Amino acid sequence: MTDLDERITSTLREHAEGAVDSHRLLRDSVARGRRRRLRRRAVTGTALALVGVLGFVGVTNPGLGRLPWTAATPSVGAPVPPRVDGMPGAAADPTRVGADPDLLHFGVDPARARLLAWRTGGGVEGGRLDLGGGRIVAVDLSTDAAAVERSVHEGMTYPDVPVTAAGFDGGVQRVSPPGPGGQPGWFLRWQPAPGLYARVHTVAADAGVLREAIAALRLDEAYRCATPLRLTTLPPDASVAGCEVSVVGFPDSLDVLLTVTRPGGQRLDVRLEYGSDVPRRRTQGNRTIGDRAGYVPPHGGELELLGVDRAYVTARFGPPYRGFTEADATVVLGGARLADDLSRPSTWE
Repeated sequence: MTDLDERITSTLREHAEGAVDSHRLLRDSVARGRRRRLRRRAVTGTALALVGVLGFVGVTNPGLGRLPWTAATPSVGAPVPPRVDGMPGAAADPTRVGADPDLLHFGVDPARARLLAWRTGGGVEGGRLDLGGGRIVAVDLSTDAAAVERSVHEGMTYPDVPVTAAGFDGGVQRVSPPGPGGQPGWFLRWQPAPGLYARVHTVAADAGVLREAIAALRLDEAYRCATPLRLTTLPPDASVAGCEVSVVGFPDSLDVLLTVTRPGGQRLDVRLEYGSDVPRRRTQGNRTIGDRAGYVPPHGGELELLGVDRAYVTARFGPPYRGFTEADATVVLGGARLADDLSRPSTWE
């Protein structure tokens, strides 16, 4: 336990009964501080650019839920998914979209935009595009129009009634009440190819940025959802069903979510949160994961892998998820492999 851990624990025990989970308290405090910094930067950018910035969460459940709704553009070149040569893009073979959690069947023209976040899972592929000048647009692709409509981005205003497949006609929809900053939400839905449904949306003064985002998309390319975290062992009948990466704050921070599922709606989330403000290696835990230390908080429901420098690596199996156990989480984290340097994309797999 660090000096900061001890001070936090000592102070809280003077005002409360029972054990204090200083690990979780410290982790959440760091995450909140990072959210506040990113939010302040984004608010400044929004005021200058008169546009909103979309957050990024999971397809049907909270994904990278610790990320802020608003986000700043990285000060240095952010990582990009590596291209997979010979693999058809979404327009050439829509049936591949959302079928492999390790693949993205779209990209962006680097001269027009860059990806600040990308994700796969639940039959949907998507991400967040930075068009420059604080103009951020979210994109979702799927062979299922309903799945696209279920895909949500934190802080966004959505229609009360989801649009059906017939509504993917290229029209622009304005949604009120306005989102953060007092600006409306804008949606544009279309079918880039038969059987493929796509949606872009943003919070902005007008809808012009949506057409720019569509022009920046490349649907004839495929990319791998590369991350610095790899899972090499899984419980019986389990598989990795989703991959999410946010490089919004890179190189100061990085967020990764790998979703593990098995039949019957069972789900376990493995989350990597890297940050320059995260404490250095912590090794004092209450569990053992192979030859490494682990930690389960008093409330249970999640297992943390300790000993990772400047990062939190956790497997959450408790509510709202069900089916997986602490033993399953131990198997998953026991096979977790991280890049030698989380801040160097060249070491990612």
